[in-house]
Amino acid sequence: MKPALNVRAVIDEIHGRVEREGRSPANSSNTSGGVNYDLTTLRAAYGRLYEIRNLVGQMPPQPATTRARIGARLVRLVQRMLFWYTPQILRFHNETALVLGELCKIVEKQSDSIGDAQKEITAQRREREFESRPGTGTSDLARSPASFDFSLQDYFRGPETDTSEKLKGWLDAIEGEGLSGRRLDGPWLDIGCGRGEWLSLASQRGYDISGVDSSPVSVGYCKSKGARVSHADAIGYLRGLADNSLAVATAFHVVEHLKMDTLATLIALAAQKLRPDGILAIETPDPANLLMSSHHFWNDPTHERPIPRALMEYVFQHFGFSVLRRLRLNPFPPEERLSHTEFEPVRRVDELLYGPRDYGLIGRRES
Repeated sequence: MKPALNVRAVIDEIHGRVEREGRSPANSSNTSGGVNYDLTTLRAAYGRLYEIRNLVGQMPPQPATTRARIGARLVRLVQRMLFWYTPQILRFHNETALVLGELCKIVEKQSDSIGDAQKEITAQRREREFESRPGTGTSDLARSPASFDFSLQDYFRGPETDTSEKLKGWLDAIEGEGLSGRRLDGPWLDIGCGRGEWLSLASQRGYDISGVDSSPVSVGYCKSKGARVSHADAIGYLRGLADNSLAVATAFHVVEHLKMDTLATLIALAAQKLRPDGILAIETPDPANLLMSSHHFWNDPTHERPIPRALMEYVFQHFGFSVLRRLRLNPFPPEERLSHTEFEPVRRVDELLYGPRDYGLIGRRES
């Protein structure tokens, strides 16, 4: 027989663990496992209680014997004698099951809130760590616009692991456009490198990649991870490079931050600095997705305007790039999409609202 669950002890342990780990954000990664274990225990207790809630006053299964039949009659007699008592016990059991079920829901909500808070604490600690490094000149960045812009990436783009997963497909896509199946060896440049996810991925694949970003906070963070990054305006940095010196240039979620004349200058300079068979790849929000263009795009106050894919393709072609691939990226998760998409009108609405949120272009500089 399983020992009875001491619910109060479980709750006290949850609160104690949260309090201990709340004082030590570095250990926040351990919280989820502990809380999940506690929730599983509570859920199991609730399940057992729910299953037996209506058994009060009921006769357990008995073999078809004379003794069992006599016993059943005696039990029914006792039930009639306890008419003032048994229903109250049954009601108590039912109410207890409901309370424990609500308790599970409350603890789940609390654990989610705690997890969100700990993510914010971890991000703030990480930012303070590289801001306080000697010689970085970033002692006041915690209150600067650059720090605000950097924190937006954590808040709206999600964890670096999620962004890395989304970017992995880009490596295969870019490598697939190498002439005659050759590796795209030579210098790679990531324009607007942000938190450095792409720098890490390309470096792990063996490419000679560096980044440039106008945010001192982004640059400090990337350098703290060992990446080669320059703090500079992308236009000025490109002008300082030798012509025909780059094998690949990338700009993920950069062009939507630029005015049209700056965007045209950037693409023109990329064409000048890439070698004749060099690759330019960009990713940007897709205004064909109505939720993106009307709502999500404007969560970032540094965005200028969404750029339709046809316009971006024209810019590529005008400055000497042949468009090799068009990618439709990052649709909404299945649980957020419409049902009954087997009907054409529903499918079209689902695609307009919940289809790919971003698009990508891969272009090759023409000789």
